[in-house]
Amino acid sequence: MLMSKMKWVRKGATGLLTVMLVTGGTFPSIASANGSVDFKNEEKLSTIELVNPELSSEEIASMVKEYANSEGLTEAESLDLFYEEALTQKIELESNKNTIQNNSSPNQAPGKAKYKGDVMYSKAWTGINHGHSAIYYTTTTVVHAPGPGKKSKAESAYNKIGLKNGIKMQYVKTTQTNRNKAANYAYNNLRNKPYDLNFAANKLTTSRLNCSGLVWFAYEKSVGINLDGNGGPGVYPSNIRDSSKTVTYASK
Repeated sequence: MLMSKMKWVRKGATGLLTVMLVTGGTFPSIASANGSVDFKNEEKLSTIELVNPELSSEEIASMVKEYANSEGLTEAESLDLFYEEALTQKIELESNKNTIQNNSSPNQAPGKAKYKGDVMYSKAWTGINHGHSAIYYTTTTVVHAPGPGKKSKAESAYNKIGLKNGIKMQYVKTTQTNRNKAANYAYNNLRNKPYDLNFAANKLTTSRLNCSGLVWFAYEKSVGINLDGNGGPGVYPSNIRDSSKTVTYASK
């Protein structure tokens, strides 16, 4: 059965891309100036789709364009940033897949944190297997985005929230005053938001939130601390885990 896909065509030297819907295939390809297909770009687009399976090709194309406009980039430069992020997540997803297949431990609770404003990471959970992130509103209460079909909320850190293993407890390298502000921001501003299936560009809005987007916004909006370890248009749970601004003090 044929599916619709997009073809991006480069217009002159400006670097602007025009979106055109065509029939056939499963993912956008990008044509070069002379009309031949640029397979390197098609590979980039396919990799982005691979690590964001809930997004349509049209949605990915729109995000690449929106991010380019917001950051003053050409769309080709924006596409490269999405692709570089997707490459790192491709490795992470494979690691998480192996964890799930080889792990027989029961559903776990994150447990008590050291400080208010701490963050946690888990390798495997009940949603898309990018891992899971949460921020502590108190040392025994987390604020997080549970997964597809659910709204972000606060709940006891002793609840079993789909974590299986690889839990890392982390504090953010800043003052306790800043940690408190971030935790309060998450509780007061980031609860009751519908789930965002888009990890590729989850820094663009707070109207919908996924787990790592919620934690990132909590610190970015409240005290201007960027917890994204590698930059780029999206922030994934592993980016926060690996940030130079987070310190792991316990692993479970």
